[in-house]
Amino acid sequence: MKYAIIPYIALGLILSLAIGIEFNCVGQEMFPTYYGSPFVFKEESPGSSMEYFYSISGLMLNVLVWSTFLFFIDKMIQAIIGKLSRPKWIGISYKIIIGLMIVFTTLNIAIDSIMIGRGFDKGLNYWYWDMDKEAKDWGMTCKGEVITFRK
Repeated sequence: MKYAIIPYIALGLILSLAIGIEFNCVGQEMFPTYYGSPFVFKEESPGSSMEYFYSISGLMLNVLVWSTFLFFIDKMIQAIIGKLSRPKWIGISYKIIIGLMIVFTTLNIAIDSIMIGRGFDKGLNYWYWDMDKEAKDWGMTCKGEVITFRK
């Protein structure tokens, strides 16, 4: 059960864009904003700021990256807690923080599920986006900027 919680928390971290990259494209046409953490997984609809599209492979790769990172952070914290004289309040505090992260993740999933655009329509590719190819085809130039806690 413990190891299932790590990818769940990683998903919440990704969806919240606590740490991410925002790709804004400049050119003659209207072009969506893309978000990554580190891989592109989210596209903001150019028609509505309240509608988003998600890349399944981008989400899966990001969950894998952040789960690995969180797994090692968890092991490091567990090792530090194990070396201490094991005061009860440290273990309880750590469990409370994990509980808050689970609540945070659940809220992020609920909010993002409301903003999913068009569901899974026929002919749309939700597995892989080639943002660079799209930008080149439309004559756009995209630049990424590191962001914290946005959208």
